[in-house]
Amino acid sequence: MTTYSASYPGDQWEIKKVSLDPATMTPETVLMEPDSVAGPTVSWPDGTTSYVLTFKGGSSSWTIADETETAVAALEAIQSGEEIGKELLQAYTRGVRQLEMRLTALKEELLLYARESGPSGKARLTFRELGDELRQHRSTVAERHQRIVDGDTADWRRWVTQNTERATLYSNGGEPPRDPEPQREHETGVFDSEEPGKVVARCRCGWSGPAGTNTVTASRQGKDHELNPLDA
Repeated sequence: MTTYSASYPGDQWEIKKVSLDPATMTPETVLMEPDSVAGPTVSWPDGTTSYVLTFKGGSSSWTIADETETAVAALEAIQSGEEIGKELLQAYTRGVRQLEMRLTALKEELLLYARESGPSGKARLTFRELGDELRQHRSTVAERHQRIVDGDTADWRRWVTQNTERATLYSNGGEPPRDPEPQREHETGVFDSEEPGKVVARCRCGWSGPAGTNTVTASRQGKDHELNPLDA
């Protein structure tokens, strides 16, 4: 048996050394085997149930998993009826509050995402469908969505969207993101001509108007080309 620190006056963490079979590199001594394994859920002889969370995210995923564990511990402590000490009670309350704020921000980010255009070109979910899932009237969901778009985002939205392209969306109000418009074949502008003191309208398709001294006239020529490119 070993301890982390021989000089520490409090309770010592003990580590039991387990020898490995040199042929199979598995423990020679089995400390505890699970009673049953069902996917990520494992039941142990001492009455404990463990559940393995699988995620590819970084610190954000770790944080929300850790606070979820705190919430489960708080739930069991309340249901057990045993006295909860002051420091532990504070830790439970703080952890549950933080988890609640993160989940609120995540829920509202899902609301924003659901109303953005999906692969079909339409919103991924209707307000009615969102209302069914959130157990709210569709008008209530629509009103909250509009307030978010206007800049009233969740307190911890920045935590949800950190290090992602979504971090710059819906900041300080503004319209939801829109799909980029396809590049037009005929799009004109007014540019300086090769002739000194003159301007000319040019189009993306390669068309050029006559050189002149009036930018308004050149712009009009360009717009006429955009509307009637075959007449040019």
